[in-house]
Amino acid sequence: MNYNTEKILELLIDGASELNEVQSIGISGSKIEIPKAGEGDIDVFIYCDEIPKLEKRKAVVDKLGDFLKEVKFNVFEGGHWGTGDFVSINGIETWLMYFTIDETTDNINSILSGDYPDKLDNYYYPIGRCAMLKNISILYDRNIFLASLKEKLSDYPEELSQKLVQYHFEELNDVEDLERAVARKDVLFYHFALDLAIDHFLQALFAMNKIYFPSRKRTISFINNFRIKPEGCEDKLLEVVRLGAYPDSVNKSYELWTKLINEIATLR
Repeated sequence: MNYNTEKILELLIDGASELNEVQSIGISGSKIEIPKAGEGDIDVFIYCDEIPKLEKRKAVVDKLGDFLKEVKFNVFEGGHWGTGDFVSINGIETWLMYFTIDETTDNINSILSGDYPDKLDNYYYPIGRCAMLKNISILYDRNIFLASLKEKLSDYPEELSQKLVQYHFEELNDVEDLERAVARKDVLFYHFALDLAIDHFLQALFAMNKIYFPSRKRTISFINNFRIKPEGCEDKLLEVVRLGAYPDSVNKSYELWTKLINEIATLR
């Protein structure tokens, strides 16, 4: 029997949903899009009363036999990505990430309270978890945990917006490294400092527009649809980066960057 990727994924989800501990299952994204092999992966988020034991998780995978390749268990345990198992479906990397409902609830409440205003280890954005859950495609929801969470996240809290904007503007005021890099015409040092500054700029801009910052991916596309932003924001950001690539124009890059910061400050 030859099943396509969608069918194999469906069987895998069905098997996981039969575990007593599992309450809800979703895939990141507002609609399910199966990537081509090598062009992306599938992230399956599984929420449980408690994390199923290894033998139970293994039984779910083993049931599909040769339909799944490169099976690995406990690739990571705990932390930002839960307890993670890995399988390959027709060459597509697929991650089964198990989380407890209690830890997830506490984590989201802390994020919404502003306890995690910035990125953490290796560019993990706590606020990005809110973005993911707000748009997650629900595949199984025994007691509407995910549906309730999506509803809770549908309105961006005003207090959170204020806290994030305040935090990131304070970080933007630290220009010591940028100014040193410009004075030395040190392009690599400038880009290091500029990347950090752009990160704060983007997070402030997203918070001002009350959009959960998902990650650094596709930010220009997001900004295109923002109501609150400096005029020509997208083009100016790209020009700052372009000018900063050459020693002779790094000062012009910083001048434009400074103007952009002044413009966004007037929009607060």
